[in-house]
Amino acid sequence: MIQVENLTRGFAHGREMIRALDGVTFVVEKGEYVTVTGPSGSGKSTLLMSMGGLLHPTSGRVVFDGVDIYRQSPKALALFRTKTIGFVFQQFHLVPYLTAWENVALPLMLNGNNRGKHKPIAVGLLERLGLGSRLDHKPSELSVGQQQRVAMARTLANNPSVILADEPTGSLDPGLANDLVGLLKDLNSEGKTIVLVTHSRELAATGDRCLALLDGKVVQSAEGALVH
Repeated sequence: MIQVENLTRGFAHGREMIRALDGVTFVVEKGEYVTVTGPSGSGKSTLLMSMGGLLHPTSGRVVFDGVDIYRQSPKALALFRTKTIGFVFQQFHLVPYLTAWENVALPLMLNGNNRGKHKPIAVGLLERLGLGSRLDHKPSELSVGQQQRVAMARTLANNPSVILADEPTGSLDPGLANDLVGLLKDLNSEGKTIVLVTHSRELAATGDRCLALLDGKVVQSAEGALVH
């Protein structure tokens, strides 16, 4: 279970303090698929980065299974991110000089896993996503959709229990976007907790529950329904 409690994040803008998050509180149950929507500048990405241990809040708590992640040491927080959370971004952030399987194996290497297992795990994930014939291709040799699947395979490399996705379909055409959403739904059915940020009303409706943000605050929540 993920508990977000009175989360606030401020940014200085000249002499003014802007509150990107303003007392956000909600709970995500284990195995739930929650979407977060709202206009640009509403705090969606700031919320996701704060939930994932990438952006320290000004105040408030993010608690995973009883552990307040921002009370951990930097080393412990980094280890938590590596083992627990998989991030999906609009940009793929693939390393251009690495092959597809090497990009997927990268988090395994950083996690210190057994070197002999890196390639088999990476290959298995790429094969699951239909890229078994593209293992040795570099990002420049792959289509946009193939690059997104490599990025998704890399997200899954450490078998995270939670996936945080920030506008993951923003650079994809409708067909590829539907494929990605289908994959996220499949992963959710396998027990992974999904929190997906989107400005798309259609994508926001795919979750079990939708939170709407406005000016850094949760203004509405609905189960199995689209929040405007």
